[in-house]
Amino acid sequence: MKIHFKKHIAGLLLFMLVISAVACKRILDLEPHNSTFTGAYFTNGQDANSAISGAYSSVRRVLLNNYSWHVYGDAPSGEFSIRSDRDNQNYNISNGEFTGLNVGSGNWNWQSYYQLLQQLNLIINKVPGIGIEKFTNQDDKKRIIGEAYFLRAFTYFYMSRIWGDVPLRLEPDLDINQAKNIPRTPAAQVLAQCIKDLELAKANLVFGYSDENQRAVRANKGSALALEAHIKAWTGDYAGSEIAADDVIKNGGYALSDSSQYSKVFIGKSLEGIFEINISYGQSEGISLNGGGYAPTLRRPYVANKADIQWPVNTSYINKIYKDTADIRYKTFFFQAQSSEGQTIKFSNVTYADGSAKNDPRLSNNLIIFRLADIYLLRAEALNKLGRDGEAVILLNAIRKRAKIADYAGGGTALGTTILEERLRELYFEGQSYYDMVRTKTLPAYNERFKDQFMNGAPEGGWLWPVDPGMFKDDFTLTQTPYWQGRL
Repeated sequence: MKIHFKKHIAGLLLFMLVISAVACKRILDLEPHNSTFTGAYFTNGQDANSAISGAYSSVRRVLLNNYSWHVYGDAPSGEFSIRSDRDNQNYNISNGEFTGLNVGSGNWNWQSYYQLLQQLNLIINKVPGIGIEKFTNQDDKKRIIGEAYFLRAFTYFYMSRIWGDVPLRLEPDLDINQAKNIPRTPAAQVLAQCIKDLELAKANLVFGYSDENQRAVRANKGSALALEAHIKAWTGDYAGSEIAADDVIKNGGYALSDSSQYSKVFIGKSLEGIFEINISYGQSEGISLNGGGYAPTLRRPYVANKADIQWPVNTSYINKIYKDTADIRYKTFFFQAQSSEGQTIKFSNVTYADGSAKNDPRLSNNLIIFRLADIYLLRAEALNKLGRDGEAVILLNAIRKRAKIADYAGGGTALGTTILEERLRELYFEGQSYYDMVRTKTLPAYNERFKDQFMNGAPEGGWLWPVDPGMFKDDFTLTQTPYWQGRL
């Protein structure tokens, strides 16, 4: 990697960073993709806005690269019967095989995340020093700072759910020659920092949007609270999770879509959306389906001229969780679900860049990260854990009513299982199911291939991913994920 940060002074107090091609062996000190900040002086609001826009672009890139949001969050859950003859790498991952000849080390490598974190750390470091008078809108400065803290917390939470312990770097490397590798930080400490970041995010963000075009695709206070609810549930702080989720529901200004408009939620920017990654063909951000985007889950008739499907639905899994085929989600999410070539059509808003020739399909569905139904069910899970089943059932049945299935009236452990399976139905193929199973220690019940390595959710369990052995060459502080030591 030939990347180096240098300082330049322009005028009396002007400071900027540039990238030059100097050999660098420090794994964490990498250039952010399309580094919008590197040529900026951080002297005004325009610079700050350019930097945060670049950070969102980097988030989009890392989540969409090789379908990573779904490879990590869906493929191992059992949702799909991935075809080994068409996608051998992700077939192995769905079987609980996170290592091996057909699993590329790109799944084990966190370098691109630290490119993003370098950019976020620079924003957090530099934007507070810009005078408020340098911003056209007086609220912009606080919003940008809040968004940067939110995105940093989101990135570290995302990484920690994948690898557990990860190096925690909270300052930008302004001089690469002074940068040092740091060891993996315990997951508990990483997640505690995420909560600290979210406190600062909430202090700088507000509910709602002054510009409706930014709905859900820019973080606001509701996004920060939704992330807080998830982190606290992940760490077992259900009391804290319930409070954060309740705040989202009561004060966020979000609303559940009704049954007739349900499919529009997955196009994006609905009143239900809390945080999403923008994927809009109309805004030149659609995803090509020629071997990319959601191509593994779609074929004809949803993608013209495409005969093969790499990720057909797992009929056994579908039949296990969708007991009632009158459920509108069964009808909305799947095409020929009982076929070995059954498709997930939840995200199938396809248009064609080449018009009637239909050889250049583009997907125009946002990547859903958090939405209100998720938070309803997460709060229901927390309430059940806290022994407040009556309140939990109300939230659960609000989601079931929209899906046009019968109300549930039970409690206790059975209610907990029902809430989990409601999440598995509602959030199918939204990058949540694998983590839900890990969090509730139920993964082997839905994907039995993990029964030997799950180890009841212990940190050394095989549900965590290994790190790329190639990163060890120049970083002597790095250690392998415990379960995978001696297994690579």
